[in-house]
Amino acid sequence: MKLIRKMVHELYPEVMERVSYAMPGFYPKEAKKSTQQLFLLMACQKWLGIYGTQVYEEESFKVFQRFGIKSEKGSLQVPYDMDESIFKDLLQIVIEHNLKRHGFSRSY
Repeated sequence: MKLIRKMVHELYPEVMERVSYAMPGFYPKEAKKSTQQLFLLMACQKWLGIYGTQVYEEESFKVFQRFGIKSEKGSLQVPYDMDESIFKDLLQIVIEHNLKRHGFSRSY
């Protein structure tokens, strides 16, 4: 979780952190609602759950599957043994998609 937090702050320095739905969450600084998250995290026994990934195009899900990530409605199941650089790329895809989905832009 510490590594993920560090990665998120590197990818999106203006990120705000909150607990929502009993999970740590990352939000754009402009977010006014709890539903405008970049994503939420949950450490499960066999994978890391990334939540708030609704409304992805079919092509994105193919990318996730190529990396061995299971995707359910609104969530991704990321294996703990995933390569760090691939995981960082995945986080970037999720962050950029959710910024765009909520109508926010990157300011750097």
